[in-house]
Amino acid sequence: MAEKTVVLNVRVSELQARWLRNLADAQHSGNLSAAARQAVTDSWVLRRVREEYRALVDEGFSFPRDEDGATRGIEFFLSSFGANSEMRWDEEDVEWF
Repeated sequence: MAEKTVVLNVRVSELQARWLRNLADAQHSGNLSAAARQAVTDSWVLRRVREEYRALVDEGFSFPRDEDGATRGIEFFLSSFGANSEMRWDEEDVEWF
C-alpha cells in the first residue's frame, strides 16, 4: 500500500542544502525529493536504534571494551545523543559525494 505524501516547506542551512543536492546527484539520479525522503528515513531509523540502545542499557546491557580496554566507537555514538539532542555540523563534518 502506498503511503500518502505531504509537501514540506523547511529551512535548512546552505551547507545542508548543498550536502542534500550532492547526495541526490550521487545516489538518487539527481532527484532531490528522493534524497530528502531517504535522509528522513535514515534519521528515523537512527533515532529508533538509539532508543532501543537506551532501553537495553537500562536493562543492564553494555558493549564489551575493545582490546585496549577503551569504549567502542559504536557505544560512544549511540550514547552520545539524548532523545532531544540536536546535532550540529561544520564544513569539515560534511561527507562530500
